Amino acid sequence: MDGDTMLAIFLTIENESARSKTERIYFQYRYLMFSEANKILNDSYLAEDAVSQSFLKIIKNLHKIDENNVPATRSFVVIICRNVSLDILKNKNNNTDIDDLEIESGEQSPENIAIDTLEVERIAAAIAELPEIYRDIVLLKHHYDYTREEIAKMLDLPFETVKKRLHRAKKLLTNSLKGREYDE
Repeated sequence: MDGDTMLAIFLTIENESARSKTERIYFQYRYLMFSEANKILNDSYLAEDAVSQSFLKIIKNLHKIDENNVPATRSFVVIICRNVSLDILKNKNNNTDIDDLEIESGEQSPENIAIDTLEVERIAAAIAELPEIYRDIVLLKHHYDYTREEIAKMLDLPFETVKKRLHRAKKLLTNSLKGREYDE
């Protein structure tokens, strides 16, 4: 990684505590982020740029990162880096009101049923099978509790794109979960 670029980024952070937190996150996840970016971009220089740009986004959302929740932090930084990399790739070579994703679980409302371990596994498997552009947004929305507005800002996507992807993810999940009912 380009140490000078990252040093410059770190120096833009005025709060010492935030700077230290950013440095810890950087040193813990920089190689993972670089690897993710390089898989997408197939160019180490562009991958370094992606990591740097990702940290600019991470710094803006630093208050939402809990360093004690390592899997959540890892997922968060990888999703940010993956989306930055996809944006770089896209730049190198596109209305209706859609409600938030709600996974329907049959005729009963979610408040009235207790989801057992099998149901959770079915839903997790269906989410894991979603294409990345949908899976990332679903995880940010429903696992990390970000709003659609926050996701749009974080991923540098138009708000309408986030809404459409959530809607499409809902359809894909609904179809996947219905299909799994018949397999069991």
